[in-house]
Amino acid sequence: MEYTTRQSIARELCERLARLAGATLVVGGMLAPETPLTDFDPLELLIVVDSTVQYAQQSFILQGVPVTIHTIALTALEGLLREPDLRWPQWLCWLDLLQPLVGNADRVQDWLAQARTVPEPAFYRSILPYLPQLVFPRYSELRAAAVRREEQAGMLLVPTILTEMHTALCLINRCWPTRRQPACLVESFAFSLQPRDWPSLATALIAARELEEIGRLAGTLVGNYWQLLIRCGLNIEHHQTTASVPLSLR
Repeated sequence: MEYTTRQSIARELCERLARLAGATLVVGGMLAPETPLTDFDPLELLIVVDSTVQYAQQSFILQGVPVTIHTIALTALEGLLREPDLRWPQWLCWLDLLQPLVGNADRVQDWLAQARTVPEPAFYRSILPYLPQLVFPRYSELRAAAVRREEQAGMLLVPTILTEMHTALCLINRCWPTRRQPACLVESFAFSLQPRDWPSLATALIAARELEEIGRLAGTLVGNYWQLLIRCGLNIEHHQTTASVPLSLR
């Protein structure tokens, strides 16, 4: 599918969604495809609507091309910019890649600028409660697979561990990827804040084929990551009793 055809389809879908949403479309368009463009590259759209309704992601096949539409309410987007969570790197990446086709294109740069102005202390306070969800659960699964000697299961966990580490490093560095997976992983090798030996450990994990080696490399990486969190003042709570866990239903 040619670039101009993609643009035309994206514009038609955005305009149709604007009519269906029952809300004002703030901006919509397609995400810049990888270059050089091929017939196999999927088509991704991003839609921001002035509404309080939460919208589900939509996916389908159109003319043989996979299409995904990411829709977010303006209030949800502005809330994410003020108080970042685990979605922050992905949504900012989509905004950065957005080629507006309908609506107010100037708003995109305003949102990107707003994301850059959140002070580091406030940013870190916002993301700290979410960091235990990244890397550590998958590393525990890897250790469990090693105990059970589940070679294949351990190997399949490596991409997830690296993806979650990449997300964590985007948050710690308060920056977002400018490319999609897997190319965006390489971008993180140049981050100013990263675990010791991050590029070499990540590359070695990708190449590793023995469960023992994977476990050793992952253990070193997670240990270095923990030291990075301490250096950044991101002290993840480590409880010894259930009574000390700050539970909440909200």
